[in-house]
Amino acid sequence: MMRLTPLILLIAVFLILSSLAVAQQSDFAVKKDFEDRSRDLKEQIESAKSMATLDTLKKLVDALELLYSPRSSFLDRALYPETFAERIGNLRTLHSLTYDRVYLIQTQGIQISELESKLNLLTSRLDTLSAQRDRLFQDLQESKKNVAALRETIKRLTANLQAKDKLLYALVDSIFLPYGKDLNQVADVQKEAIGRKLAKANVVTRVYEIATDNVKFLEVTQLQGKDYANMIDQYQQFSNRWKGLREKIVAVAAANEDKKSTGVPTGKGKPGKSEPAATLDPGAHIDSLIAMWNAKLESSFWAGLAKEFSTRGVTVSPFNDPKSFSLSIRSYVESLKSSGQDPTLFVSEIWKARIDREWRDALSRESMLGKTEYAALDKVVSELSQQRVDQRFIIYSLIVVFVVIAGWWFFVRKPKPPTQEQKQPT
Repeated sequence: MMRLTPLILLIAVFLILSSLAVAQQSDFAVKKDFEDRSRDLKEQIESAKSMATLDTLKKLVDALELLYSPRSSFLDRALYPETFAERIGNLRTLHSLTYDRVYLIQTQGIQISELESKLNLLTSRLDTLSAQRDRLFQDLQESKKNVAALRETIKRLTANLQAKDKLLYALVDSIFLPYGKDLNQVADVQKEAIGRKLAKANVVTRVYEIATDNVKFLEVTQLQGKDYANMIDQYQQFSNRWKGLREKIVAVAAANEDKKSTGVPTGKGKPGKSEPAATLDPGAHIDSLIAMWNAKLESSFWAGLAKEFSTRGVTVSPFNDPKSFSLSIRSYVESLKSSGQDPTLFVSEIWKARIDREWRDALSRESMLGKTEYAALDKVVSELSQQRVDQRFIIYSLIVVFVVIAGWWFFVRKPKPPTQEQKQPT
């Protein structure tokens, strides 16, 4: 018979008591309790200093997942856009990264060589993806006359850019992993070592190249409505991760007094060329390029959305951002109501058939309209169609009533012909 260790016994008791508590909680309480516990676990994992502590925390993550699995469907909705599985997965990923970091600190003599091998492998894979990217951009130009070939090339190029993005930040994580999350606690000698690794892997230039690739992709590609949701997500993820990396790179650059070449693009030459750092802020040019990426993405998005109306002869007020789009749609709906025009083209052929099917996912992103505002707009448009149906129903009903009254008047009120007795003289 298996013996229960005190830790396992404690977790088992915790699970039983917590399960009873969760079963009696309201939805709001379940969401709050789950968020509090997951946040507390995240903080404990980040601050863990020993593998023994991390082993215990792993069991607590397992227990948290087991405890709230019966409410996963509710939590998927409550945690949107994150899901229950993603929250648990993020905890496991964080645990894995922290465990590797702690293990590396305790056994540096063995793990450093393995880390170097991993960096070399990731660098090689990034170079391979860069070569594939060049070929795909060439294929994109050659396949513009064939719609099917064009869509396939766009799909492959999008996957290439996303894979390169993930590999780059896997490379970055591997470089910073041995030194912990807070670089303020890292000695200058170690920061110099990080700087050398960043320069060797050409990290800053690779970040610049990925942003450049995405700007170029938007310039030479005609995207469809359904393409934009992934493009928006990719931009947001890249931008957020760059902000975290940028702070670390600036801290590392400040510690490198010799100002050796760090592969920082100055913007004077072609993108991707390495030049000596001239400032302690090597991310300035990447900031500008990411801002350009965002501007191109938004411009392409709103222009493509506007064509859905103009190509079908519907003139709405110009828009170029979420606020102006919302005002434009509401204004057009009001004009249809006041004029009494038939809204079928606008509602059925444009909004329902195109906007709701092709653009809804992208418009529902929080950086665009967001789910709440999109749902409000959809309701306004749908009510316009319903109002038209109600008006027709009233008209048809009045016609029926008129016919019934006319029939009654004709058959009931019409004078009857005189009978034989009435015709005989008295």
